Amino acid sequence: ITGGADWHDVLSPMKEISPVYESIFFFFVFVMQFGVLNIVLGTFVATATEVASKDREAMIKSEMSRLRAESDRIRSFFHEADTNHSGRLSWLEFERHMRNRKVKAHFQSLDIDVSQAHIFFKLLDQHQRGAVTIDEFVDGCMRLKGEARSIDLKVLMFVVERLSDNLMQFMKSTESKLNMVKDAMGCAMSENIDTEEEEEA
Repeated sequence: ITGGADWHDVLSPMKEISPVYESIFFFFVFVMQFGVLNIVLGTFVATATEVASKDREAMIKSEMSRLRAESDRIRSFFHEADTNHSGRLSWLEFERHMRNRKVKAHFQSLDIDVSQAHIFFKLLDQHQRGAVTIDEFVDGCMRLKGEARSIDLKVLMFVVERLSDNLMQFMKSTESKLNMVKDAMGCAMSENIDTEEEEEA
């Protein structure tokens, strides 16, 4: 700020002129130092933000590339297993292809557990048609890979609660209808008894 000169050397002539200049000089130094500090700090924050943004973009691109690569590997498996080239993978084709140890290892490398192959295929075949399309196969494998996540457990709990509520409503409705039938049958039996007594009389 003073061009490399010592502050005392610059301040001494000003004090001789007037004490006011001493206060002005101190104010000047204060403002300049905080101004420079703010500029440096602002530049640092802007640079850090830019670097963080690039890191996020790089992470997103890396994750997208990884998912694309895994999807391509699953599609490759589908085409290899679809021996009749029908565009649908049946349980027999899937089971036959899974006998290959290399294929099992391939799935393990994708973090997909196929130790229970039949159950795994049932989970893929949500429409219970006995065969799955390539899109159903890829989406199902990507969904079932890895360990159960928190959101998976939350969805399962939500579905179970909904089923429980529906079951309770069904039981109450059924009980109410059974009571109505029981009352109706009781009334009918009572009327029949009265009629028989009148005929006997």
